[in-house]
Amino acid sequence: MPMFATAFLVCSSLVVFLDAASLPPYIKKCKNDKTLNECILKNSKEAIKGLVKGDAKLGIPVLEPLKVDKIEHTTSASRSVSLNFTLSEINVYGIPKSELVKSELDTSKHIIKFNFKIPQLKLKCNYNLNGKFLVVPVVGNGKLTLTIDNVFATFSTNYNLVKKKGAEYIDLVLPAKLTYTTTKVSPVFENLFNGDKNLGDNFNQVVNENWREWDSQVGPGIADALGQVIGSILKRATSAVPYNDVFV
Repeated sequence: MPMFATAFLVCSSLVVFLDAASLPPYIKKCKNDKTLNECILKNSKEAIKGLVKGDAKLGIPVLEPLKVDKIEHTTSASRSVSLNFTLSEINVYGIPKSELVKSELDTSKHIIKFNFKIPQLKLKCNYNLNGKFLVVPVVGNGKLTLTIDNVFATFSTNYNLVKKKGAEYIDLVLPAKLTYTTTKVSPVFENLFNGDKNLGDNFNQVVNENWREWDSQVGPGIADALGQVIGSILKRATSAVPYNDVFV
């Protein structure tokens, strides 16, 4: 799922990981004590609001929409489902309404874990799809609008401390893990079956009526890809400041 998570998690992590002297005013530094996770929760809302337009100095992309180049995935979990798909030129809307609901950052064990929710995400992109879903053959390429309601996601990873130029830096362990739940996934594919409207409408109806099965097959692949995107952005951001300049 989850490309929406990329910039949101970067915002949350920057609350902790970057030196106060280099931070913009909308991101507050947190102390490495028993109030750490409480501080992250308190400051995340302001950080997200301030970063909606992106911040080139911190390597943060524009959040509305968040742009992702490409996601590719193949699934063949059963005889009834076998799909090959590519999403490209992806625009994700809804990230500014993200809310961090729990932080479990442990600096002694080098563990990062965030839980967050988003009321609704809307993905608009190009797609290329072929295979079968619930025994129904499908082929098509064109525009896809994917609406995901009531997202609850968990991002987790570990990090090490590495020495560079006489100082210690945070080095994230990749790939990170991203999982999510949702109450509804509503994809609308255009130009299925070479533009045959009847076949296309029927397939869209089948997918929307069986969205849980669709999400169980397609969602993890997207989440894995996005976990890598999130991790790479975090790694770039958190490796810029010496560890001793981060915590007080």
